[in-house]
Amino acid sequence: MSEAERSQRQSAPRTVMGAESVRSAPIVTYTIMGICVAIFALQMLGLDHTLSEWLMFAPFRSLAMPWTFLTSGFLHGGIAHVGLNLYALWAVGQVLERSLGHWRYLAVFLVSVFGGHTAVLLLASIGTEAWFTGTVGASGGLFGMFGALLILQRRLGSESAQVLILIVLNFAIGFLYPGISWQGHLGGLIAGAATVGLFFATRPTAEPGVDRVALAKKSAMRHGAVVAGLTVLMLAACAVKWWFAATTVYLA
Repeated sequence: MSEAERSQRQSAPRTVMGAESVRSAPIVTYTIMGICVAIFALQMLGLDHTLSEWLMFAPFRSLAMPWTFLTSGFLHGGIAHVGLNLYALWAVGQVLERSLGHWRYLAVFLVSVFGGHTAVLLLASIGTEAWFTGTVGASGGLFGMFGALLILQRRLGSESAQVLILIVLNFAIGFLYPGISWQGHLGGLIAGAATVGLFFATRPTAEPGVDRVALAKKSAMRHGAVVAGLTVLMLAACAVKWWFAATTVYLA
């Protein structure tokens, strides 16, 4: 890196997490929305059964099809379902992406989707209807984004009452209407809030005169470790549930 480039990076605006500010379009938000639209279009073109067979998450087959912990977050159950989720992604996603930076925002979304389905698995009673019922939609990721935004606003001293009300109202809907997975909402909320909370807890302190480029790399490494650690923790919880499921089937 030339001295001019280094000087430019040293003086570049940074997000609260130490990443370079997002001055372009929120491309990660638009990409997530685009994937949801593309998959929903395929569902409407007659591929719904095939896509559900290969991409939808269900507790009973989660060990054999682990990719569904993420892919199910891009499937949707109807035009209203995908429409509401796309609007929420657009409204909240671009705010978070500009605040956290591209890859941290993507990590929050994916960890939240994973966390939502992990909660569905952990809270489903083995052998019951819930054990064999599939879940679809980006709602786990969205609740993770709500939780992340709540932590972000509280840590920055911003007004957070509106986000808290939004979380409570949307979470209540999961109990008022059938077919909505409150477990996925809860898991996503916890995962998203925990990720951003740990981002704040582990970010290095910026002292006067510090090398901002080196500090940004240190922050990125710590936050990468946070994402990896949460992922391993959720996988361990899933492994325990799978072990109980296997034991139950064997004893039966």
